[in-house]
Amino acid sequence: MTKKLDGTLQIASSVKILGNVDIGENVIVHDFVTIYPKVIIKNDTEIFEGAVIGRPPKGTKALSRKIISSKKITTEIGNDCIISPGAVIYNDVKIGDNTLIGDNASIREQCRIGNNCIIGRNVTLNYNVLVGDSTKILDGSVITGNMKIGDNVFISALVATTNDNNIGKLGYDESFIKGPVIEDNVSIGAGANILPSIKIGENSIVGAGAVVTKDVPPKKLVIGIPAKIVRNLK
Repeated sequence: MTKKLDGTLQIASSVKILGNVDIGENVIVHDFVTIYPKVIIKNDTEIFEGAVIGRPPKGTKALSRKIISSKKITTEIGNDCIISPGAVIYNDVKIGDNTLIGDNASIREQCRIGNNCIIGRNVTLNYNVLVGDSTKILDGSVITGNMKIGDNVFISALVATTNDNNIGKLGYDESFIKGPVIEDNVSIGAGANILPSIKIGENSIVGAGAVVTKDVPPKKLVIGIPAKIVRNLK
């Protein structure tokens, strides 16, 4: 059952709000949502069943990377957003206006997502990912930590990205643990694999199933394993 508060705010009776939270006008929060402290939810946003907002990251000694968490760090959801069932959004995340977060998506700490974006079902955004405006990342894709994605990028389903050419054998050091950089207006086909530190230049296309092992200049079409330039794009 949903309670209507102050004429515009609707929060289900099963929602758990665990501390100081700033919620705007015309916000709807459905059943069994958990909202941690220091969360800002702006106007006209809807959060569906079972979503978790502002979760503090936790780790064990098995992790090489030091977990960064603070009770002073805020999590911000923009205006006119949809947070779908089962999505988990950690603290220190900022999501712009008119953005859809799909079912069971996981968005880790230090991520920044722009306006008018789609983060599809079961997508993982690892820590410290920057996503520009009007970018779409489709179902099941894995966006690795320390990665940048520009504006108007299309990443199809089941795309994999990685950030460590040493496959974890040298521990964690941000001097070499770096994901790809995907510049504006790039399209990446389903099932492509983008290796660490690769730059894909603006207006390029990566074909489905390609394994990108080298930088891609702007306005190129690359396909294959390993990916090779097959065409210049206007």
